[in-house]
Amino acid sequence: MISEELKIIPRNLKVNREGICNQMDFNSCQYLQYFSSQKEYNFQSFIDDINKLLELTCDDLARIRIATILTRRFLKNTPQVVDLCPPPDPEICVATKCLYKESNSKFRVNVFSWLPQNSNVHCHGSWSIVAFLGDATTGRELNYFWRREDDGSNPTQAVVKPVSKEILEAGDIIGFTSDAIHNIKSLPPKNINGYQSDKPTLMFNIFGEPNPAQQYLFNPFDHTCKNY
Repeated sequence: MISEELKIIPRNLKVNREGICNQMDFNSCQYLQYFSSQKEYNFQSFIDDINKLLELTCDDLARIRIATILTRRFLKNTPQVVDLCPPPDPEICVATKCLYKESNSKFRVNVFSWLPQNSNVHCHGSWSIVAFLGDATTGRELNYFWRREDDGSNPTQAVVKPVSKEILEAGDIIGFTSDAIHNIKSLPPKNINGYQSDKPTLMFNIFGEPNPAQQYLFNPFDHTCKNY
């Protein structure tokens, strides 16, 4: 029997420009009828469906809702995708592997691993999905969500304020709108009955085609920002 500490209760979360992170609502999921629920759902099926999704709508929230459903379907049928995550580079503590990116594609898919460290406050400049892989002995991630307070008229100045935070772990999926702002801190796994593994945080990511003008790094201390 699986102990209570090892049980994973997956969550489907979303975050927007207001820095508010909450559960996704699938009750009125527009466009879902265009996607089949075939039992055999491999990586090519997943890629084809994401391409179809991008043709159907330009709305970030609609995209991340459907993409979350498709990602769960793919990961359920292909649990071995976790084995594609490369071990973190010992010098920079991170590693990534691209699974899909065509020259004319409007999105990319990769897997990512990293050991405990921090990121800058940033905005992806595209809709995105992050699915956390592994189990209760895998690393976690603390996300801080921010809201931009100024009107964005100055390309090098920005006032951002922290709004909320959330610890994400294996089984969770979070979707970001293109203007969502966050920074992250990878965390070690939970201490379970006195045992704590040294496994990294493992992720399966989808990133839409970014708008370079909307990809920002923010410095919340001196109120500056820059494109990356």
